[in-house]
Amino acid sequence: MTENPQITVASGFYDALAKGDMDVLRNLLTEDVVFHVPGRGPMARDYRGKEEVLGYLSQLAQATTSTLRLEPQDYLVGSDRVAAILSIHGERDGRTLDDHGLQLFVLSDGKISERSSFPYDPYSVDEFFA
Repeated sequence: MTENPQITVASGFYDALAKGDMDVLRNLLTEDVVFHVPGRGPMARDYRGKEEVLGYLSQLAQATTSTLRLEPQDYLVGSDRVAAILSIHGERDGRTLDDHGLQLFVLSDGKISERSSFPYDPYSVDEFFA
């Protein structure tokens, strides 16, 4: 069975993120990409453009000494969207984050143009990154 092209983009994003491969991540993003990061924590805001988004992803890796893992459990696919149902794990300053969530990607010409995150417990994510 051939994998869906939207899933290929999303799974490529998570693979590159796990490896810290910024070149692959850069190639998966449109120039005007927007990442919506919910919550009240220091990283919660909208990140606009490749450089801001890549800076945010680097910040995540640094803050968690590269322990943050977003592990897709399943995907839901639409014509230009893909939602990833995730397990989320990380360690930071003696704290552990174990959560679930969903990330919704909007795709344009086979690249990520927008991502919205919906953690199951946004307060625990805020506390983890505080």
